[in-house]
Amino acid sequence: MRLRKSCALTRSTRRRHSRPTSDSHEPVRHEPPRGRDAGRRTMWTRIKDAMCGVSALMIVAAAAGPVAAQSKAPIRIGEINSYSGLATVYTFPYREGLLMATKEINDAGGVLGRPIEFIFRDDKLKPDEAVKAARELVGQEKVDFLAGCISSGVGLAISAYAKEAKVLYIATHCQTSRLTWDDGHKYVAHTTNNVNQYVRALAQKAASMRYKKWAHISPDYEYGHNVWEEFSAYLKQLKPDVEFVQQNWPKLGETDHSSYVTALLQSGADAFLSSVWGAQEIAFVKQARPFGLFEKVHYFSASVGNPDELDPLGKEAPVGAITPGFAWYDDGMQKRHPKLAEWVKKYEARAKKEPTLGASWGYASAYIIAEAIKRAKSADTDKVITAFSEGFEMEFPWGKVIMRGCDQQAIPPQWVGVVRMNAQGKPVLADVEEVHGKDVIKSCDEVAKLRAAAAEKKK
Repeated sequence: MRLRKSCALTRSTRRRHSRPTSDSHEPVRHEPPRGRDAGRRTMWTRIKDAMCGVSALMIVAAAAGPVAAQSKAPIRIGEINSYSGLATVYTFPYREGLLMATKEINDAGGVLGRPIEFIFRDDKLKPDEAVKAARELVGQEKVDFLAGCISSGVGLAISAYAKEAKVLYIATHCQTSRLTWDDGHKYVAHTTNNVNQYVRALAQKAASMRYKKWAHISPDYEYGHNVWEEFSAYLKQLKPDVEFVQQNWPKLGETDHSSYVTALLQSGADAFLSSVWGAQEIAFVKQARPFGLFEKVHYFSASVGNPDELDPLGKEAPVGAITPGFAWYDDGMQKRHPKLAEWVKKYEARAKKEPTLGASWGYASAYIIAEAIKRAKSADTDKVITAFSEGFEMEFPWGKVIMRGCDQQAIPPQWVGVVRMNAQGKPVLADVEEVHGKDVIKSCDEVAKLRAAAAEKKK
């Protein structure tokens, strides 16, 4: 207070001494100080001026608060995903969840006083398009990190580029376990579950039921192969007497599944697993219903229980299907996770629609990325990688997510249930059972062996 008053007095005194007095037309003349006094007074004036300047800057900074922090350059993240074609039932809600979390983070002051910003690109479900976008985002947009993917093939392609370019890639949506395991490296982290976790939860359910003869239909690319390998291996481990009688591999994006429906009906299987997904899964279900496939062979699906697919299916949903899913509306799930209902309301207020699995993935991914940067105390690539490699845990409205350090892989809760129609005639996931990913996922020692085997193959 004294300094502020002194600054004000000094400035007003100078102004008075430089103006004419009110009772004279002649300016008031002041004799300048001479000798040592002149030096001392000049020096003291300079010191007071400097102190006043520092004080003013401190006052301005304090008044600005979060606004000043937000004026810093943003932390820029290049987000590459499939925003056209069959994936949009997942990716549009995912982007909404991502942006919802980003706004919350930035409204609270950002990360290390800097806002985070996502720059979106559409990979069109093509690995070469994704790598092209990654090069442009890093080379021209100068992003700090890369993120995104729903296609596992796309995710592996971006990961390979990230390793080469030494830029951190945070995979947020694609599911193949190979991303952080067989082909894992320090420049890739994964913020959602991988195939191993939810397929093992599904296989546990399958093993508890009477079915012995199994078939499958899976898209003929990385994700489909990974799902079938994980499911068949774990089911055989849990139930050694099972048989696998038929495999079906439609291309990703196939629109006509009639020949595959016929094959499944003739397979002699008691049950079958589907890992077709998104718009392709919706088309498959609609084409299979008139043939009574789901009544004749029990249907297990890797994804149809999610609102992203159930809601578009409506009354054509495959009642009785056993499947994982994000059943945010389930009474049991809301009792286990009391904060879930509040999050749903916030999402609905923003998006004007109910949330989906994709929305939860986007929301969690933004916060996990922000937390890693916060723990690193920097947006420096190597420091953020160190934060991921040390591991951490975060609480979300649907439960705890563990970011495991050994593989930089997220481990969230998993849910498996059965598709039913509710009283309003809407398809839902019912009889939901919850298991945490940490109770089914492969161990760090197993991951190390997978990486060693993959490295040996490349020699």
